Amino acid sequence: MTEKSIRAVMERDFKGLTPDDNVRNDVYRYLKYHSVDDNETWLIFLDERNRCKGVRITYSNSLYDTKISELNRKYGHDDGGKWSYRLERNRIAVTVHRDEWFFTVTHVRM
Repeated sequence: MTEKSIRAVMERDFKGLTPDDNVRNDVYRYLKYHSVDDNETWLIFLDERNRCKGVRITYSNSLYDTKISELNRKYGHDDGGKWSYRLERNRIAVTVHRDEWFFTVTHVRM
């Protein structure tokens, strides 16, 4: 999806997330969204043509069990913390990394 399409989908389907346009990065181009309670932050990375090339979602550890169950339900169970799915013609890899205070779920084209 293009940046314009991503913004439209985020506004329509993720009403609990607010865009954060104050962030600037000279190396990576991305869109940032966060929840009001700061338990969820999305970084949507864009390629040179302003198309999505990956998504990294950071969650509070309090949501870990819920989100892992959600991944298992959507993409099938994988004990290794990795899932995959097809989106149109693309194969998407999903990984989870847990830290002390938060965890990240990363979706990237394979």
